[in-house]
Amino acid sequence: ALGTSNRARRMGYAPRVAVVGGGISGLVLAKELTSRGFHAVCFDTGERATGGRLSSRRFRDNDGRDVAFDHSTQYFTVDDPRFEALAKEWAAEGLIAPWPNSAVGVLDATSGRFRSFDDATTRWIGVDGWTPLCEFLAEGAHEVVRPQWVGAMTPVGGDGAKRRWELASGPGGKPLGTFDFVAVSHNGKCALRLASTAKHLDGSPAATTLQRSLQCAFGVRPTAELAKQRKLILSSVWALMFVVDAPLDVAFEGAHVTGSDVVSWVSNITKKRRHGSKPRERERDGTPPEYECWVAHSTPQFARDNKCPQEAIPKNVASDVARAMTAAFETALGLPSGSVKPTYARAQLWGAANPLTRAGVPAVFDAETMTGACGDWCEGPPSVQAAATSASALADAIEATFRPTDARDPTAAATLDAMRVRWSPCAKGSAALG
Repeated sequence: ALGTSNRARRMGYAPRVAVVGGGISGLVLAKELTSRGFHAVCFDTGERATGGRLSSRRFRDNDGRDVAFDHSTQYFTVDDPRFEALAKEWAAEGLIAPWPNSAVGVLDATSGRFRSFDDATTRWIGVDGWTPLCEFLAEGAHEVVRPQWVGAMTPVGGDGAKRRWELASGPGGKPLGTFDFVAVSHNGKCALRLASTAKHLDGSPAATTLQRSLQCAFGVRPTAELAKQRKLILSSVWALMFVVDAPLDVAFEGAHVTGSDVVSWVSNITKKRRHGSKPRERERDGTPPEYECWVAHSTPQFARDNKCPQEAIPKNVASDVARAMTAAFETALGLPSGSVKPTYARAQLWGAANPLTRAGVPAVFDAETMTGACGDWCEGPPSVQAAATSASALADAIEATFRPTDARDPTAAATLDAMRVRWSPCAKGSAALG
């Protein structure tokens, strides 16, 4: 937890803001609000770390080796001035580094032909994975509470500035504190379920705008059908993390895959991380590891056809998915069938990998109920940039509500409050491209 800032002392009272969800939007929101004098508490269910879209995992493989994977976002790009300022800060802190365009591109699975990117776009990767970046953001928040499920929000007081919220782990569950504002920074059924618990004593909804904005469904649908939807539509992706004992004879380090019904992305995490590793870690051992860690992402269609509860994946489903994705990996890379023999493999279902529709607003903000939401599904396309800029927009509105004379944009609250969600299809996104 950080000490109270000068701005908070000028305010006399640091408004308490609950940020529910520790993905990139939640972490950026909590950090920005804390820097502006708010008591921002970020709640996240992650047992090992925060991060959401920016997730990295470490395991002990079957030989006892420490293996690491970036299993969600593989890289991100920047074209928004506000996000550019954030990215420059992260780069200056040594948290992100460029991934050479010669090492990443597009792989045609039907021909095995790889084409590297030849544009001027910088593709950023996490130094030693995404965990250091997420830890940096978390340290900037007043407080991060994890692993913690937030399952109930109850209004106390009146409307507008008089409204406060009591949070709990669930209806009748462990109290988590009283807050002046609640920001939901995740999506899906769990977020909707939380908003649905917000009720007055007579049982009527107490956060209608928030609840409506979090309506959602899952599935892969044609663009024409998505255009008719009035809710968030989410698609899933399987991530296969595996280890091979000998380096594969492959010229690239990362590739978006076309022409495959099963895999959409493949990445050599071992080689990729050499670009981002700190010199002392890169030079710790003069010889490169004899094994390689790889990640493959499925297509949304494959994930739909192999759907299961992501919290409790049956072993037979995980085995079938790993087998099918390994075979598709071999085909895409032009390798002989059965030649890739993982010594360790782990399949993880990313249930809400990509929003297929967007809300058409920078963030959701309701001054009457003192609630809001942010995330890459607000304006899209699904990306780290969209998540971060949505968080910044909500931070501006919250600040303008509680301290308009100090606000970066005094009109931010009124402007965002007047906006109405208008769902439309998202620009096509990739789980690999953050």
